[in-house]
Amino acid sequence: MFKRLFLIVFGLGLGLVVGAIVMRRIDQAAQAVSPNNLAGQAGRAAATLGSRLRAAWAETKVAAAEKEAELRSEFNVPRAGDLLRPPDI
Repeated sequence: MFKRLFLIVFGLGLGLVVGAIVMRRIDQAAQAVSPNNLAGQAGRAAATLGSRLRAAWAETKVAAAEKEAELRSEFNVPRAGDLLRPPDI
């Protein structure tokens, strides 16, 4: 008799704990997809996108300048500014 009562109480307690954990997870998932949270995430993503694009563009310009300098030196092509300068006498 005591064993059955213990198992019933233990099962109910375990069920309550598991139910509380499941409900908390469901609430967290519902909060994650709420319109306010999604709007905040979109705003943060848009703010970081601009800075990431600027950083990528700066890296692209540096890489292009390095490649241009490499090709000019390899094929001995002067820069336009060098052609306008009077020759040294």
